[in-house]
Amino acid sequence: MTKKITPDPPTVRNASSTADKEMYLRKFSDESSSEVAPVPANTARLLDTLALTCSKPIIPVAPHKPTLFAIQPGISAQDALTYVSNLLETAELNGDEISLHTNPVERALFWGMLHSVEVARAVVDALLEGACLPDPASPSLDSQ
Repeated sequence: MTKKITPDPPTVRNASSTADKEMYLRKFSDESSSEVAPVPANTARLLDTLALTCSKPIIPVAPHKPTLFAIQPGISAQDALTYVSNLLETAELNGDEISLHTNPVERALFWGMLHSVEVARAVVDALLEGACLPDPASPSLDSQ
């Protein structure tokens, strides 16, 4: 009698159970993404409540030196958030490249930071997308 050196191979899942799972997840994500919470009629949109930017210098290392970059006054919140979203997207792309060249300990820390950047961008993009939704309090052009 010979001894079996290797264990039995893992059981193979049915293709139908994987397909069922994928269909369920697709259906669930489609349903949840199409649901938009109703906004009360007297609620102002967030971007409408924000003021324009004020002038703000980007402080150099030595405060007595003149600054090369500054935030310009009069920029709308929507334009500022769009720029922030673009900056965060660039940080994500650079982070993906940098993470390939780090050791495993640094990589774990870096992925945590990169996740924070991705979540921040998702929040900014959600605000921008929410600002593009029609305001339920304003009369539609079709009714005029």
